[in-house]
Amino acid sequence: MNRARKYLHRAFAILLLGFAAFSTFGKSQTPDPPAPATAAQIPAGPVLVAKIAENLSSKNAKAGDIVTAKTVEPGKLTDGTAVPKGSMLTGKVAGVRSKKQGDGTSLLIFRFDQIEPKGGTAIPIQCLVTAIGPSMGPKSSIGYNSVMGRGGAGSTVGLDPATGADKWAAKDENDIPRGSTIPGVGLGRLTNPEWTTALRGTHTEIDLDSDVVVKVQLK
Repeated sequence: MNRARKYLHRAFAILLLGFAAFSTFGKSQTPDPPAPATAAQIPAGPVLVAKIAENLSSKNAKAGDIVTAKTVEPGKLTDGTAVPKGSMLTGKVAGVRSKKQGDGTSLLIFRFDQIEPKGGTAIPIQCLVTAIGPSMGPKSSIGYNSVMGRGGAGSTVGLDPATGADKWAAKDENDIPRGSTIPGVGLGRLTNPEWTTALRGTHTEIDLDSDVVVKVQLK
């Protein structure tokens, strides 16, 4: 009887040790959940409207390439400095991935970091792109029936779904709606402290040319 009890206690002890070892193994194989990403707050300053001045494509762009856009209407900086029509926004590409490199998903990360008022000298700025898309003129096909308007790439988590405003809702050809109205391209809703803006293409390259309008909101 005593021998049976000894075997029983020994078996129970081995079972407990095995359970403890299994629990430890399970914990070591399960990484802690990542901390939530922090994002720069969306600025509440003036908005400048500009058109891309030089072509840029995720197919062949490189980190460090210059990004330029020319303002299409007068505006002001946060301190009240006048920004005449035709002023130049400049910045750099911070990261890029072609559709081929991304297995169908392209990426273009950039930021504007200075503006040169027409006839003046360059001024450092901090801003975020809050809207990007083709000019909303009469020939534009962007609207509720576009890829973005149907809740395509723009409705993906982390991208701004506020897209698809009908073209006739625009006050003029440069009054593009918030978010992205480039078919198949989403505009990043959250950005990092470096004030970069992320564009993500779904089964398409990201091509920015002189028909693309951007709205940037200044800090």
